[in-house]
Amino acid sequence: MFLDALLARRAIARTFANISYWPSETIWREIKKGIYRDLQSRRLRPDVPIQPRRQICRYVSQMTRETGSSYQGLSSLLFDGAWTSSGGSFRLAEAIQVDLGKYALERAHQDQGFRFLEIGAGWAGFKHPRSVGVCQNVADLALLLKPYLGKSAFLHFTNLTKWHSALPSGVFEHPHLTAASLKAIESQGVTAASVDVIYSQAAAYFEQDLTIFLFAAARLLRPNGRLIFNYRTELAEQVVANALAAGLRRHISHDLGGMNGQLVCFVRDKPNLSLLGTEALIERLAVAAAAR
Repeated sequence: MFLDALLARRAIARTFANISYWPSETIWREIKKGIYRDLQSRRLRPDVPIQPRRQICRYVSQMTRETGSSYQGLSSLLFDGAWTSSGGSFRLAEAIQVDLGKYALERAHQDQGFRFLEIGAGWAGFKHPRSVGVCQNVADLALLLKPYLGKSAFLHFTNLTKWHSALPSGVFEHPHLTAASLKAIESQGVTAASVDVIYSQAAAYFEQDLTIFLFAAARLLRPNGRLIFNYRTELAEQVVANALAAGLRRHISHDLGGMNGQLVCFVRDKPNLSLLGTEALIERLAVAAAAR
């Protein structure tokens, strides 16, 4: 795992360099924790409730069963950050009554088609796909849009590490991307002003540089495109101000309470050409602030 973590850090650093983004040491520490969570989660079945570490015997017993190795079960106690298990989920969209499946089908019929991007999707539901009719993760969305995939519908998701060796046509994983480095995806087939929905269940919540993330997301969204994610409640003033500067209008907001923070759906306003220079300046200032 330590070698995999080192290779992932190097790949993420190259991504940052390609877009001239230089995160602080504090941000890098959080990224390193996230990489270990990714590597740990990939060994588990999706959506497994993990025993707390303070219950050492139960925890080690469960981790031994999950990983198939007593050594890995014991050594997991040494890793920084909690073991988690990710199957991908559209729970946040459901909480604000946004039906992503219905919206995707409506858009796929239209001339511009439908493009979806999830940040930090983990398995994205592909390890245990369900049948057509439900739409709770990217895998379900792929089944629902099967006649359109690769033609008028395209599904993208990011992860800190690479989770998948094969995916259906029209579905793409973009490893080694953080929420703040989302701009790098433009060199990987997702062009500016081409995305209908950007969604994040948790990755954006843990992002330390939400200013850069918001500007990158706004740049990727089509006019009237949706950005759905949750963030820490104490950052509300900063998030709303930066979203407004990026051309994002708050459409729905919901306080989830506790560690889930604030859930929001922003809508991308039609770009105002007179503001493009200001937008670029704000973005450069944010990058400079992050580098200090």
